[in-house]
Amino acid sequence: MTLRNRKIKIQEKLVEVIVLQELFFFFDDSGVLHKNNPVKKFVYAGYVFSSRQELDIAKRKYRSLVKKIQKSLNSESELKAFGLENKHKRALYKVLEYVESLSVVVDVSKIYKSILESSKSVCRYKDYILKRVIKNKIRKLIDRQIISPNDEITLHIFIDEQMTATDGIYGLRETIKEELQHGIKNYDYGTFHQPLFQKKVFVEVKYCD
Repeated sequence: MTLRNRKIKIQEKLVEVIVLQELFFFFDDSGVLHKNNPVKKFVYAGYVFSSRQELDIAKRKYRSLVKKIQKSLNSESELKAFGLENKHKRALYKVLEYVESLSVVVDVSKIYKSILESSKSVCRYKDYILKRVIKNKIRKLIDRQIISPNDEITLHIFIDEQMTATDGIYGLRETIKEELQHGIKNYDYGTFHQPLFQKKVFVEVKYCD
């Protein structure tokens, strides 16, 4: 092998490392997915980061502000929106205003009663909601050329700890991977939704505090 060919091989390996794609999703929920919910609204909202570096920068900024607010309140307790002054709420929103956010609002009154009467069905419906909002956000990121549909990608999905159905983590992970990498067929309407990615999709799901 000539020196020129060796240089080309090295460059190809460097390119492979550079195009490694990752997305980090963080979700929390608000409201109760239950027929007796008086507000009749259920919300998933969160942030998505396109690199670990971007995530680490956001964490440092947010933690720094939290400590500053705690110090001003002479408290070390977790900050809760209902107990904060408006100026503190605005500051916490503003510190991450540059980060990609995403949300979905569910009208509980329009959900089939059969879903709300079973805890396992509720868990599966929550997975469906998350899958939809994640897929919609990824499609927008592709349209804006923030990520490429032609390269492999790893999704890290962190969800505020909650009740999950049996094999819930496995089920959510696999259904997201299947739809993004292979597409999905709607047998009721005889339609096929094309995959968003041409190469492998790796998915990690974690429920955490």
